[in-house]
Amino acid sequence: MKFNFHLETEIDRPLEAVIRLFANREHLPKWQPGLVSSEFMESKPYLKYRLRFELGRRKMSMMETITRNELPRHFDGYYEMKGMRTEVQNSFASVGLNRTQWTSDVEYRFKGIMALIAPFMKENFRKQSIILMKNFKGFCEHYKS
Repeated sequence: MKFNFHLETEIDRPLEAVIRLFANREHLPKWQPGLVSSEFMESKPYLKYRLRFELGRRKMSMMETITRNELPRHFDGYYEMKGMRTEVQNSFASVGLNRTQWTSDVEYRFKGIMALIAPFMKENFRKQSIILMKNFKGFCEHYKS
């Protein structure tokens, strides 16, 4: 079971500033809801991190694998947790002097019990992806260096 989303947003900041904020892992908790840690795990063949989240009383962790980091054109990777794998391809482009377009192509894949539940939750996964984009957009536009 899988489904895909194509998402875009424009950020009112120059490309260089957006990339600087996106690439800085210390900023992740400021725009990713519930993220409490990002722990480096390994670097070969790809960078891997364990992400830990606390959402209310629910705790979860997932593995992030960065497969291509050629910002601003490419920041690709996948996120895995039990029953689910999310592949993401991000790109950033200047669309004016002080505006940046962020494009994200997301593919969710499910197995096991999640494959049975996922069709009923498709819109929730899409909304979560949109929330992350809106959070990052807001973080960039209000960040004071």
